[in-house]
Amino acid sequence: MSAVRVFQFCSSASLEKLTGRKAHNLEELLDLVETCSNSSIVYHTFSAFRKLREVHAPYTNDFAVWITRHLSEEALAEKLLAIDLAVYNTTESLRARIVELVETYRNENPSSFEKTATEPFYLYDSVRFVYLTDKFAYNLSSFRQLLETISIDSIYYHFIESRIHAKFGTDDFSSWFKENPDYRKVAEKIAKIDINIYTLEELRVKIAEIIDEYL
Repeated sequence: MSAVRVFQFCSSASLEKLTGRKAHNLEELLDLVETCSNSSIVYHTFSAFRKLREVHAPYTNDFAVWITRHLSEEALAEKLLAIDLAVYNTTESLRARIVELVETYRNENPSSFEKTATEPFYLYDSVRFVYLTDKFAYNLSSFRQLLETISIDSIYYHFIESRIHAKFGTDDFSSWFKENPDYRKVAEKIAKIDINIYTLEELRVKIAEIIDEYL
C-alpha cells in the first residue's frame, strides 16, 4: 500500500524577543492580549508544549502562570488553564476566548482589576523558522520507522503548530493518512489524541502505538 503523496518531515525553530510591552495588572494584560501580534498569542500559549517539553502535562500557558504567581487570582488562572487548545485552530479564536474569560472575570470580580502584580507580565513575540528535513515517508511502514528518529521539534511542528498555522484544524500526520483510504482508521485515531494530556515524547509514543495496532 502506498500513500497518495510522499510525506516529507519538516521542523521549526523560533527566536523569541521581548516586545518592550508589559502589564502590571489584569486591565493592562487584557489590553496586551487584545492588541498583540498573533505570534505573541501563540508564543504565550501553544509554545508551552515546546518550552515545557520535560514537564508533565497538563500544560500551562504564560498568562495563567503570571496570574497565579503574581496576582494570586487562582480562579481566573484555572479558567485559562481549562482552555482546550485543540479546539481553537486559529489564533484569533484563541485570542477571543482569552479575552472573553478575562472580561467575564472582570464583571464578576471588579476588585481584582485594581490589584498590582508583584512582578510585571512581559510580552514576548517570536520569529518562526520552518525548514525541511531529509526524512521522507512513502507509506505507513516507512512513516513508523522514521517516527522513532525525528526530533521533538518535528513532532511539535507537525502535531501542534500545524493546527494553527496550516488552518486545517487538525495535525499534519492525520491529514496525510486520510489521503489514503487504507489508512483512514489510523488517521481518525491519531486526530483524536488529546494534546492537552501528553508531553511531546508521550505523543510520539502514542502515535507509534496506534500505527503498531494497525500494522
